[in-house]
Amino acid sequence: MSLFSPLGAPFTRSKTPWLVGVSVGLALVLLGGLWPRPQPNLVLIVVDTLRADAVSFVPGNDKTPHLAALAAEGQRFSRAFSHAPMTLPAHTALFTGRHPSQTGVLNNGMRVPDSLPLLAGRLAEEGYATGAVLSLATLWPEVSDGDLERGFEHYDRGRLDVSPASSTTPRLLAALDGLGTERPFFLFAHLADPHEPYNADSGPERKARVSVDGRVLCTLSTSPMSYWEFDLELPPGEHEVSFESDDAFVLRRLTATCGGEPFALQWIEGAPLQAGRRATARLGNRSDGGKIVRLRAWINDHPSLQEIRRRYRAEVSRADRAIGLLLEELKHRGLYENTLIVVTSDHGEALGEHDTVGHVVSLFDELLQVPLVMRLPQSRRDSRLSAMSESVVRHVDLVPTILDELNLAGLPNPAGRTLFEAAPRLLFAETHPPEAPRALFCVRDESYKLIFTPLTESFELYALGPDPLELDNVFAHQGHLRKDWQKILRRLAQDSTGPGERAAATQAKLSALGY
Repeated sequence: MSLFSPLGAPFTRSKTPWLVGVSVGLALVLLGGLWPRPQPNLVLIVVDTLRADAVSFVPGNDKTPHLAALAAEGQRFSRAFSHAPMTLPAHTALFTGRHPSQTGVLNNGMRVPDSLPLLAGRLAEEGYATGAVLSLATLWPEVSDGDLERGFEHYDRGRLDVSPASSTTPRLLAALDGLGTERPFFLFAHLADPHEPYNADSGPERKARVSVDGRVLCTLSTSPMSYWEFDLELPPGEHEVSFESDDAFVLRRLTATCGGEPFALQWIEGAPLQAGRRATARLGNRSDGGKIVRLRAWINDHPSLQEIRRRYRAEVSRADRAIGLLLEELKHRGLYENTLIVVTSDHGEALGEHDTVGHVVSLFDELLQVPLVMRLPQSRRDSRLSAMSESVVRHVDLVPTILDELNLAGLPNPAGRTLFEAAPRLLFAETHPPEAPRALFCVRDESYKLIFTPLTESFELYALGPDPLELDNVFAHQGHLRKDWQKILRRLAQDSTGPGERAAATQAKLSALGY
C-alpha cells in the first residue's frame, strides 16, 4: 500500500533525507565556527548630573519609560557610584578605569595627560569607528585631538555651553551616519539635561532688559535661558551696559570684543554667576574714534528650590525621551541587537539635601550615586552581572567590563575590575578646590561611608543601613570600626597634594590590596 505526503507526492522510508539534514546541520555548525558573529558595537550614554533616584525602573511608571524598558532587557545596578561630583574628573575616571588621584585630573578645565590610556583609543586600535556627541562645554578639549577627544575620529562638541536634548538628538543621529556599518563602532552620547541652569519648559516667561547708557537695546528671555550677541557702536568715552529684571536672574557670562580681541570691561554692580535683579558693567573707549564692540551674554533666571526640583524632573524626562529616540534609531538601522549599550551619569545632583543645590561641594550619595544600566548584545543575559546588581559597583569598573564583554584586552593598570567577577568593592571618591570650597575624600562600602576633610583633619562616619540620608555622624562612637579606612584616606589626601606619581603609587597599592 502506498503512502502519500499531504501534497500528494509519494512518500518512501528512505534514509537519504535524514542524511542530507545531518550534512546540512554539520555544515552550518562548521561554517558558524569559521564565520563568527560580527564584533559588537558599543554605545555609551552619559546623562550629565543624573541622580540615581531620579530614574524609575518600575514598569508602567512614565518618569523614565525608555530607561526602564532598556533595564528590563539588560541589567540594572542599583548601587553604582561615581568617583567625583565634577564633570571632567568623573568622565576621566570613567574612560580610563582609574581614580582621579591616579589620573591627576582633579578639576574641570585641567588637561587630561596624553600618557593616559583611554577607552576610545583602545577601541580605535582594534579597528572600531569612534564618534562622540557632546552637550556640555566642560568636555571640550583644551587642544585639538587632546584630552578626552583622543581616540575619537569624530568629536562633535556642539555650539552651546549647554545644549538641550532637542538639539543634541539630531547630532546623535547624524553621528550614526558618520560611523557607518563597515566596521564595529563606539558612540559616546552625552546629554546635558538635567544639568543646571534647569531650563524652564513651561510657566510664565521671565525677561531682562538690556540697556546701554540708559537706552534700552532689547529684551531677553531668562526662562528659558538666552544666548545673546550684539554689535554695539561705542563713541569715545565711558559707557555702561546694564541688565535689569523684575525677577532675579543670573548673568552667567558677559564678554566684550573688538576686532576679535578682548575689550576692557569692568563690573560696577553685580557679577557673573551672582543672582540679582540688576548687573552693570563699564566699557571704556579711550580712542579718538568710534569702535564696534561685540557683546556676548548668557543669562538665565534664578528659580526657587521648588521650581528647581520641578524643572529637574522635566529635564530628566527629556533626557529619557532622547535615549528612546537613539535606541529606536539603532533598531531601525538593524544595529540594536549587536550593540553593547551602557547608560550612566557622571555624577548626581543635590536638590536641597544637606542644604545644597548643585554638585561639586560634598561627597554625599546624592552627588555620587548614579544610575547604571547595561544591555549585552543579542539581549544576552549573564548571571555573573546579576550577582553584582545589588552590590557597590564603581565607574572604574566599567572600562574593564566593557572590554571584557567585547573580548578585547584591557587598559593597563586599571583600578577597577570587570563586573563579571563577583566580589566586594570599595568606592573611593574625592573633590578638590578651586571648584569645590575644600578638598574632601571618602571611602564607602555597603554599610558605612567615611569622609575626611584634610583642612580640619576631621572625619565623618555614616552607618548607611539605618541612616541612608547620611544625617547622623557616628564617628565619635563608631569610628574605631573603620581605623584602616582612616589611614587610607589620610594617605590619599597627603599624596594628592604631591606629585602625581605618589598619588598613582598609593592608588596602585590599594588596587593590589583589592580596594
